[in-house]
Amino acid sequence: MRTRSLSTFALTAGIAILAFGCGSNDSPVAPLAPTAPAPTARAIAPDSASRSLLGGLLGGSQTTTTTVNALQRTKPLSAPITVSARIGILGGVLAIPQAGLTVVVPPLAVFSTTTFSVTALAGSAVAYQFAPHGIHFTTPLVVTQSLANTQASSGLVDALQLGYFQSTDDISSNGLLANVTELLSVQLDLLHLTAISTIWHFSGYIFATGRSTSDF
Repeated sequence: MRTRSLSTFALTAGIAILAFGCGSNDSPVAPLAPTAPAPTARAIAPDSASRSLLGGLLGGSQTTTTTVNALQRTKPLSAPITVSARIGILGGVLAIPQAGLTVVVPPLAVFSTTTFSVTALAGSAVAYQFAPHGIHFTTPLVVTQSLANTQASSGLVDALQLGYFQSTDDISSNGLLANVTELLSVQLDLLHLTAISTIWHFSGYIFATGRSTSDF
């Protein structure tokens, strides 16, 4: 009887010691304090300077209009002349010989086959409309204009530029003036009497002989 009691006591003491040992190896863990929710990000409106910069980067800023003198043909076109071509990744050429215009689309300017068109506007101004309107290119297109049948053939070539216009309403009814929002430089080839420029997007383009002091 005494042996059974000692055995029971030893077993009970062993379990108690084992339980104590296991508990002593683990540090007591304090209950977690409630965590405050993370602050919600608040949109901050940009100041005027930032808006101005952002607008410029995105093309949303106001454009400046410049009135220019349009390069004149010695014999006005009696009617518009339009040509078109399907041009893909390998490039191609658009040409209107009657107007003296050649447009070279280099390889990789577009990555899918696109119908390009150009219209020489009727009248005396050396002006064109290109389509698709607003398309941009990865490499610039080369525009060559013959000056043989224009007033530049008589020596007016020192201030020649290529102006970008958005609609035919930007050209005066007599074709002498145009309102443009961009002026591009022109390289003159006096040996072949041609003007060469590059364009990165399509809309309307007009050759100009300098800025005008009058508006229309």
